[in-house]
Amino acid sequence: MYDAPVSVDVLVSAKVDAQASFARTVAASCSYIYSESRRPAVLATGGVFDADAAEACAVAEVASALSVSTSTVTEWLFLIRTARPAVQEAFDAGRLAYAAFRTVCRSLAGFHHATEALLQRVIAVAARCTPGAVASAIDRILADFDADWHRIIRERAALERSATVRKLPRDQAELKIRGPADKVAALWRNIAAAAARGVTDPTSLPARLFDAAHALLTGAVSGTPARAVIVLDAATAAGLAGEPGHLVGWGPVPADVARRIAGDATWQAMITAAEVAEPRAACSCRCPEHDPPTDSEPPGSPVPAAGREVRRTRRMPAGWTPTTGKLGSTKNRKLREQVEYLRTLPPSALDRAVADPDGHGGFAVPPAGALTYRPSEAIASLVTALYSTCVHPGCAVSSEDCDLDHVVPFDHTDPRSGGWTVTGNLTPLCRRHHGLKTRRQWHHRMLRDGIVHVRDSHGTDYFTAPGE
Repeated sequence: MYDAPVSVDVLVSAKVDAQASFARTVAASCSYIYSESRRPAVLATGGVFDADAAEACAVAEVASALSVSTSTVTEWLFLIRTARPAVQEAFDAGRLAYAAFRTVCRSLAGFHHATEALLQRVIAVAARCTPGAVASAIDRILADFDADWHRIIRERAALERSATVRKLPRDQAELKIRGPADKVAALWRNIAAAAARGVTDPTSLPARLFDAAHALLTGAVSGTPARAVIVLDAATAAGLAGEPGHLVGWGPVPADVARRIAGDATWQAMITAAEVAEPRAACSCRCPEHDPPTDSEPPGSPVPAAGREVRRTRRMPAGWTPTTGKLGSTKNRKLREQVEYLRTLPPSALDRAVADPDGHGGFAVPPAGALTYRPSEAIASLVTALYSTCVHPGCAVSSEDCDLDHVVPFDHTDPRSGGWTVTGNLTPLCRRHHGLKTRRQWHHRMLRDGIVHVRDSHGTDYFTAPGE
């Protein structure tokens, strides 16, 4: 609380200073990427300097250092490279917030005959509008200036459509649908009509609208059941531990939520060779894509370790829960503590923490499938369950949408001598960050307990643990 009153002029000055400070961050980031992409060093295989690869590496470095996504940094580069000088000057001076600067640049894209007076009018409007109103305000100005150009742009925009999802705190998420106004309006009418049919429902209108949208989108109205896959360890499924479950294609969910969702689902246990008598993970699903039932492998029965690294039991009906399991409710906390400890170690000590330098996952004899490049569906399911997203620092791409990368590269000419296709040598990497590793711009190693050590081209270390 301030002792002295604060004037509006002070507030405006503070806002301008903050916006100018962020503009300097953006400018410094782009300057760093520009210089790194021209650094006279061999950053690609074959001894040939690749400017595009060097830029991709620098973008990843900035994104990790500032804890933002690579797409955000890429957007900074694009805007700085394409912004009109007058618009760039307004952003640098703090007169335009970043959101307004971005909207102005996008709105003016392709508008090649803007006069200086028009640009100043657009900047003035963008500076005084709330963020959500900037695009419409600029649209009206451009329509008045050149009606024919605006008509063509509207016709092109009618072809654009997208659907995005964003994670929110406390196990919430936001689904955003964008497209032609008439089609979005038709969707909304259907949702509102479905919600109106439940007027006796005591829940609030926003909640009824969500339930109606969920029913329409998942097909529940037409009688098609919703499908989801939840992965959780046996102890948590049995109520003996509280480790988060993993909603495949999405990420972690609290243990009690996972158990509740799994209550009316079919079950299948995944058993690793290292844990012969006890399931490492229990999978509850309504999904037909899993392995067919195997009557010779009943749940909870010992499975020989030889042969396959990961086995699956036959499917069990809804309501079944495993009766055994290791108490592991402190596992995630211990992993976090271990990661914090690793961050304090010098590089030489990190070398000693590598669990499996040969990439064989601790196996002396390769299990079935270890010498083939593509992992089995069972192994892929286990790896994507262990790591909910790409293991590159800060990347939020779901592991279901990633490549499964061999930490120690697979040797196609002599599979036995290279890294094997086993869970201890596989991690999910999105296509962008997989390229950084393949070009050896960023380096990956598997440490103990599945912790992945990632090092950039300047020697900065990052760590990703299972469950993060």
